[in-house]
Amino acid sequence: MSYSDFIKLARALFEHESTQVDSFVAQAQALKAQARLSKASAAAQSLRQVFPPISAGDPHRTLKMMHLDLTPGGDKSYVRHFNGELRPLTAQGVSNAEPQAANHLIHKLLVQCPVLKVDRFHKGGSFGRRTLVRGAFDVDLSVFVIKFQERALKVADWSGEAGERLQREMQRMVAAYLRGQGLHDVVEVEHGTHYKHCVNVKVRGVDVDVKMAAHVASQQGKQATTPDRGKAQRDVLMQALWDTPPHLRQADPTREAALAEALTAVVKDTHDRVKSLVRLIKCWYKYGLQAEIPNVPSVLLETVVLAAAQRKGLLSPGKQDRTAEVSLFLAALELLDEAVSDRKVVVLEAGPVWGYTRAQAESCRHAWRNDTVVVLHPIDPTCNLAAPQPRRAVDWCRLAHKSRELKQVVEGGSMWELEQQSSLAPAIRALKAA
Repeated sequence: MSYSDFIKLARALFEHESTQVDSFVAQAQALKAQARLSKASAAAQSLRQVFPPISAGDPHRTLKMMHLDLTPGGDKSYVRHFNGELRPLTAQGVSNAEPQAANHLIHKLLVQCPVLKVDRFHKGGSFGRRTLVRGAFDVDLSVFVIKFQERALKVADWSGEAGERLQREMQRMVAAYLRGQGLHDVVEVEHGTHYKHCVNVKVRGVDVDVKMAAHVASQQGKQATTPDRGKAQRDVLMQALWDTPPHLRQADPTREAALAEALTAVVKDTHDRVKSLVRLIKCWYKYGLQAEIPNVPSVLLETVVLAAAQRKGLLSPGKQDRTAEVSLFLAALELLDEAVSDRKVVVLEAGPVWGYTRAQAESCRHAWRNDTVVVLHPIDPTCNLAAPQPRRAVDWCRLAHKSRELKQVVEGGSMWELEQQSSLAPAIRALKAA
């Protein structure tokens, strides 16, 4: 019998036997008190399940007592541990010596390649952008080609079916040349994680992805206006895109590859505190999720983190804002989830020097409107970094679930849970062991 039903019965009996009213009221109050105790007991039991008692002798007591508190004046032990112990792990033991040596060797060999005349080389990827993850990275080397087999190349020569044949032949001959120089681990990759028609070379344990790209920096007189060929290259290529009628603007892998220098410039100049979170998100994926959810491009994860930082006003965190890193970590996980679950278009506004306006991005919507997930290239809004690739499917829903799950652990769990039981735990263990 509920409390309210008991009162109704008491009132009905009162009309006949008022002498028993006190007795009924007393029983009703006792029943209500008992119900309150029962609810309190259930709540306490639930709390014990969420926050189990921590014994004084528990060796992990300190970490288990740490919970995130972002309120002004709140306990910041969780934040201090995150900033002081976890974040530095992403850069600990990182050495540029091996990738630099590998890059130098390939550079030296390709300068002497008889079928190529090269204008310049560019170190891209996580190595060039300074966001590499220890033990889980490769070197992207862009080779800007002026001539191939004595044929002077223009940007138009790289596009269409003829351009595909040109790049395939260039890929084949460069791979054969490198093998002839004593490099045995040389693979021709038709569809890489990011670019097409790459040559992958392993040099002393370091993977180098060599991508031949169009050189257009000196075309249309642009080289005369700026000594920065990467900037000149971007200006020529993007002006050609904006001169194209909006309904005809389409993604072009040749243009994307030729914009490698501009992409590096945007990410490379990001605040070091923000780049540390870029590395942490990449560590989370590469050490904890990649085996289960392969084929997510590193540049996509980097762009999501930077877009999240921009959205939250954290691209240049203040010196006194010690919660910026944890806040950005949560914001990046949230945006990654939203990109999948809510089909939110992720846009990093790189500014007028390198990027584009939102109106310009919208003018290219037809190029990616049917894609499941959209994370736009920071330089070229026709290019969706999450666009489907042949034989490289991504389980986006699984990635969104993992993002949501990890965000819940950070917001509601202890530091011990984050380090030992979350999807970030494998990355933390790997980084500590290295």
